[in-house]
Amino acid sequence: MEAFEALEAGDPRQVGRYRIVARLGAGGMGRVYLGRSPGGRAVAVKLVRPELVEDGEFRRRFAREVAAARRVNGVFTAGVVDADPDGSPAWLATAYVPGIALGEAVAVHGPWAEKPVLALGAGLAEALEAIHAAGVVHRDLKPSNILLAADGPRVIDFGISVAGEASALTRTGGAVGTPGFMSPEQLTGKPVGAASDVFSLGVVLAYTATGSGPFGSGPSHALSFRVVHEEPELAPLPRLLRPLVADCLAKEPEARPLVAELLERFAVAADGDPGANHGPTGPGWLPEPVTTMVRAVTVPTQPPASGSAEETAGSAGGRPSRRRLLGIGAGVTGLVVAGWNIHDLGSSDGRARPSPGEQLWRFPVGGLVYASPAVADGTVYISSSRHLCAVDVSSGRARWKRPLAGVGLGSPVVGDGVVYLNSVDDHLYALDGATGEQRWRVFAAGAGSPAVADGIAYVGGADGHLHAVDAATGGQRWVYGADGFVSTRPVVVGAVVYAASRSGLYALDAATGDQRWSFATEGTVFGAPAVADGVVYAGSDRGKLYAVRASDGERRWKSPDAGAAFSAPAVAGGVVYAGTADGKLRAVDTDGHGRWKFSTRKNGLASPVVAGQIVYIGATDHHLYAVNADTGVSRWRFDTGAPVYSSPAVADGVAFVSTENGYLYAVAT
Repeated sequence: MEAFEALEAGDPRQVGRYRIVARLGAGGMGRVYLGRSPGGRAVAVKLVRPELVEDGEFRRRFAREVAAARRVNGVFTAGVVDADPDGSPAWLATAYVPGIALGEAVAVHGPWAEKPVLALGAGLAEALEAIHAAGVVHRDLKPSNILLAADGPRVIDFGISVAGEASALTRTGGAVGTPGFMSPEQLTGKPVGAASDVFSLGVVLAYTATGSGPFGSGPSHALSFRVVHEEPELAPLPRLLRPLVADCLAKEPEARPLVAELLERFAVAADGDPGANHGPTGPGWLPEPVTTMVRAVTVPTQPPASGSAEETAGSAGGRPSRRRLLGIGAGVTGLVVAGWNIHDLGSSDGRARPSPGEQLWRFPVGGLVYASPAVADGTVYISSSRHLCAVDVSSGRARWKRPLAGVGLGSPVVGDGVVYLNSVDDHLYALDGATGEQRWRVFAAGAGSPAVADGIAYVGGADGHLHAVDAATGGQRWVYGADGFVSTRPVVVGAVVYAASRSGLYALDAATGDQRWSFATEGTVFGAPAVADGVVYAGSDRGKLYAVRASDGERRWKSPDAGAAFSAPAVAGGVVYAGTADGKLRAVDTDGHGRWKFSTRKNGLASPVVAGQIVYIGATDHHLYAVNADTGVSRWRFDTGAPVYSSPAVADGVAFVSTENGYLYAVAT
């Protein structure tokens, strides 16, 4: 209970991997803090109260709800990014939202016009679509669970608040939700499904358009009676919005429209064109006073002081008050401080949250860069023809630079605080990640990028050998002689090392170096193989993409027209993503059937990286691309100003990419 002891004394300084920089609020389930990940990403860290954690039923329910919520991945949702339901205390971290609560916006500036309400409805319907697709029912959609940002609304707390409320309420037969926004089936104890959220959506839209709920106000029991037995008051609603809300508020769940139907109806109501873009995805979707309100919000950057969430320090220590730290003007709270509805509302320097594809900083590495960066412990490591550099992920400033004997063109690898790097002086180096001091070096002719696992560094060489060396001392464990150079990075899965050479693929015993099997390929495999679900995937320079059984090396399939590959494939969600020399990014199902193809402007692609639902890939046409993993549609592209021959590293909402002319960029994702 160490974190709670700190909480009682003031506030914790660290929860999991997150550094706590401010206390944002408190509610029935515990306290909410602004946290920063090692990579600088802002999150809302939510600590559960001790008495709830001691309830075994709560623990089980909380773990289930967190697991379900982590499956939600929608543009208009603020999902769970990390959690420890079994911790002491239990906690979770959610994505930060640069915005304010819908309830606060309506309370301060009044009802909205019809057009922004329709845009809001489209965004909320899309959020519900993502939530329901993950098998989750929100059950508590209300204005304080909807945050407004410049690029659209975000639905928060889907499933999470239900766990805590149900722990206390189910014993007395109470319903989970908020009076006036709950569906009739919630109030009468009937089964609750996706249609219940549609009912709540109708109430939210009526509230936004009129400033009050369609079932009036008053004590909760009176509200609940009217929801179940009386018709809503819809006369004040605008003409186009009225039939939409009326259908959402049907008493019987089966009479309400499906979310997919609502999306089309919102578009038609807005402009008569269901194929056009009418959602809240650009500037101007919010009423102007609300836009100003959103832009005014910033977040604190200093660790929290002890005391209540509303405590100010201006009179005692000369520091600004909490309201000034949050950049909030008179009459605008900008934060919801009840329950879990607290989120980071901007960047640490007071600016608005950067848009995806926006440059955060640029670092001059110097020399030529063909290596991929590596990120660990708040540091990004990058090597060039001159230096190995350690750069702070948040500021883009150098922590240290280390000139080696002609630094290699391979990529650094980080493990347990040690950086492993090949060099053109035919050595593999191990360096202290914090200082850059050399720990050891070992001869490995023409060494490529290493792989490190279970205390052993595996590295191939142009001399046709794969070396296994002790990661602590550099002492040699074993050497395997392959047919031709092994300059690509090996891959270690379990007790097996998978490597590629001029003639094909190899599987070796990780402890002894004994060969388990080999597989001949047409052409040379220049990129590291990818291993997923018992299958090894690799592309060759003769345009073949192979899937080989990891247990015995038997071929499962071969794609004959995959395009010449000089980079490593990536596998995620049952799809293989491969960049090819003709400037194409291809997606192939793990059964070998092509899914989609994305083309860049010039031949030559690096190895793709998959993070979330996005594929990131660098290209020689001077761009970093972010491509939708499901559809192959470009989300954004970043102009690097020079060719990219390396893979990006993606961590904590930032993509790090290096360019041939010696720069390292940090780009918001």
